[in-house]
Formats: sequence, structure tokens, C-alpha cells
Amino acid sequence: MGNNLGLGTAEVLETPCNKRVMRLFIIRHGAVQPPRPGMFYGGSEVPLSDLGQQEARRAGDALRHRALDRLWASPLSRARFGAECVLEGREGLDIQLQDGFREIARGRWVGLTAEEIDAQFPEDRESHRRDPRNWRDHGGESLGDFRTRVLGAWQPLERECLEHEQATGLSLQVCLVSHLFPTRAILAHYQGVDLEGWDQFAIPTASISELEVHGPGQAELVRVGWKAEAAQ
Repeated sequence: MGNNLGLGTAEVLETPCNKRVMRLFIIRHGAVQPPRPGMFYGGSEVPLSDLGQQEARRAGDALRHRALDRLWASPLSRARFGAECVLEGREGLDIQLQDGFREIARGRWVGLTAEEIDAQFPEDRESHRRDPRNWRDHGGESLGDFRTRVLGAWQPLERECLEHEQATGLSLQVCLVSHLFPTRAILAHYQGVDLEGWDQFAIPTASISELEVHGPGQAELVRVGWKAEAAQ
């Protein structure tokens, strides 16, 4: 990527850096432009809007002063673009794509609005609301299945980073660029929040959530859904 990703003076994410604690930054991708307004797209490909690209660049700029040791991303193009913005200008760092961090699969809902789902599959959304942990009759993932997938991808990475800290005495600063639901799954995991409480985590597009990871499954939330504003 060239140097055209910058947007001038960037708003920087300021945190006193505790070098003895693993620090995790989770970035949601920027705003998208689906083929039809209001449609469900889940884990399918949809392009970033012009605004979404600008948001992603600002998020990357906000972490420019952080010496990141790992950079992971969902393989979907909207997340990859965000990771490329984070990578811009860095040496010795690569984007590692992780399929487990894709957005939740929406099955037959993809391409439909809520009103169209209710018209074509009248029981679907109410069934999902009653049993989000297990309901998957739309051919997508239940929230329980989805959580298992995301944590199955995250926990080996967490373990590797913590083992590195134990072996070297040096803690890592790491970044994951993903989507709304994977971000909520990881935050909820560390906060002990069950599926029904995920909505409490407000995660705007291109926002950054930051955690200090103290051990397996143990983390302190520094900030949730922080978003860099456009330069005036």
C-alpha cells in the first residue's frame, strides 16, 4: 500500500503503556455499502463505502505510534482493508488472516431485509430471539456455534502470546481487525457476559476496543468502541 492512506493529522489513541501486560486492540471494519440498504450480509462479501475506507484509515492512524507485534484479520475484504491501514508504514509485521474471525453466517437471511425475512420465513427471527444459543434453522450459525468458532480461533493466539511473555519477560502489543460480532464475542468472553448480554457492547464501525490481557481468559477492558474522529 502506498502512503495515500494518511488523512493528515491523526487522532492518536492515548493509553499509558504497561509493557508488562499483553495489550490487545480489536478494530471493527469501516462502514460498508451493501447492494441493498438494510439487507443482512453476515459473513458474505460486501464492499466498504467511501466513508468506511476513510474510517479505516483513521483507525490505522490512531495506532500508528504503537509498536505492534502481531496483526491478525478476518479474511473478508472489508477487514483486510482495515488491517492494511494498520500495517501501513510498518516494517517486520505481516497480516495473518484467520478464518475463525469472519462475521457470523446468516444463512438464508443474506440479501434480505428484516421485513423480507418476516414475510418469507415468518418464524425465523422470533425463533432466533427465543433461543439464540442453539437456533440455526436458517442455515447459518447459532450464536452458540459462532462463539465456539471465534473463541476457538482466539484462544490459541492468546496462549501463544502469553507463552512468549513467560519465556522472554516481554509482553506483546497485538491487533485484530474483524467485525461486530467477533468483537462482541471476545469482549463478552473476558467480561463473563452470556450471549443475551452481547448487545451491551456498542461497537461502531472502525472503532477500537482495547484490553490488557493478564492471563488465559483474564483481561481488563481499557476502552470499548473508541472511534477516531475526522480531522477538522
